[in-house]
Amino acid sequence: MLTLDDGLCCVAPGGLFDPATRTLVIADVHAGYVRALQGRGYLLPGVGDGELLARIAGLRARLDPATVVIAGDVVHGAASLRPSADGESALDRLLAALDGCAAVLIPGNHDRGLDAALFGRDVTVCARWAFGRHAAVHGDALDALRSERALARGRGGRVVIGHHHPALVLRDAAGARTKVMAFAWAPGVVCLPALTPFARGGDLVLDDDATGLTAAVDPGELETAVIVGERVVPTGRLDRVRAVQRRGPARRQRAG
Repeated sequence: MLTLDDGLCCVAPGGLFDPATRTLVIADVHAGYVRALQGRGYLLPGVGDGELLARIAGLRARLDPATVVIAGDVVHGAASLRPSADGESALDRLLAALDGCAAVLIPGNHDRGLDAALFGRDVTVCARWAFGRHAAVHGDALDALRSERALARGRGGRVVIGHHHPALVLRDAAGARTKVMAFAWAPGVVCLPALTPFARGGDLVLDDDATGLTAAVDPGELETAVIVGERVVPTGRLDRVRAVQRRGPARRQRAG
């Protein structure tokens, strides 16, 4: 667990916990991911959401939140809303994993049809959820994100977002590379990694496009931390990480 200067806690494998309000925010769970892709003709093994649901259960057991907020991309597509052979949908199983706490679902860009599927269920559906000095949104609309960040800074809090699936590529001394999910934050904002185990993540070092996180937040402001097992390990300010990554590994001197 990594505690930020305002008391918010970054928790592996991808949650943000506010002890003051006992609110846990997760993002981009993409329930039913594999089934949705199978429905589009992709030949994938019949892997369900077991690991995703175990991640949620682990965070709940560790933190005991009163409220769990999913900040967008609750499901991966329409197939996630339809019952499978056992009569339950991926959404049904996700909601069962949230039973016993207040559940808040913020629809994201993958959540077409989610509002109708949730009608009459004991959950809160909204575009924005406020808790203490903070608020959660999905984060896919950059102008709205900039506005929310300015408001959050004015009240001494942060806007918590998902959508961007931040990650960093780590290299060892031998040159081996592995991509790991990351948290990224700056004054007024914190971006969560995707909780789904199927997300590859977007490398923050290469994030220079007009829709990426750094289109809304300057790399010189963004601090980063990577998830390594159960730990959240600080990796420094993004502009410095980029400088090191782009410089590449140091060349070894030959013995003379």
